[in-house]
Amino acid sequence: MRKIRIAQIGINQYSHSNEIFGSICKQKDLFEVVGIAFPENEKERLPKNCARFEDLPELTVEQIMADPTIEAVAVETDEIYCTKYALMAAKAGKHIHMEKPGGLDLAAFEELIATVKEKNLVFCVGYMYRWNPYIMELMDAIKAGDLGDIVSIEAQMSRTDTEYDRKWME
Repeated sequence: MRKIRIAQIGINQYSHSNEIFGSICKQKDLFEVVGIAFPENEKERLPKNCARFEDLPELTVEQIMADPTIEAVAVETDEIYCTKYALMAAKAGKHIHMEKPGGLDLAAFEELIATVKEKNLVFCVGYMYRWNPYIMELMDAIKAGDLGDIVSIEAQMSRTDTEYDRKWME
């Protein structure tokens, strides 16, 4: 079976860029990881996050887009830039995994979706738990009063974060 040549565009302090990259690398029978681009000054802003990628060739976004042998990209940059780079990839005919959410510009996201459909590309957006059908059903039941008066909720995500990260999530 021929491997899919894939590159990653970006890293993000709060995304799953390391996890997505790790998952792609584990699937050696499916993917050939050819490089990574660090747009938006990510190497300077997030040096600790770059360590995982030091064995990979560093490419520019332009090199990734211009290389017809790179069939797919994982767009993992800051959320405000995801749609920008995903749209570039779609226009270049590349299949896309993009970190969520779909950016801040609805028109740009709609253009991305139209381009993906027009070019018949695979497009995957990182999973957002809040849109899980069971969570949505639960929220509807709460709003409808089907569960009575909710007086307490306990939730756990089982993750370790720095003080800086906890403050950001507030």
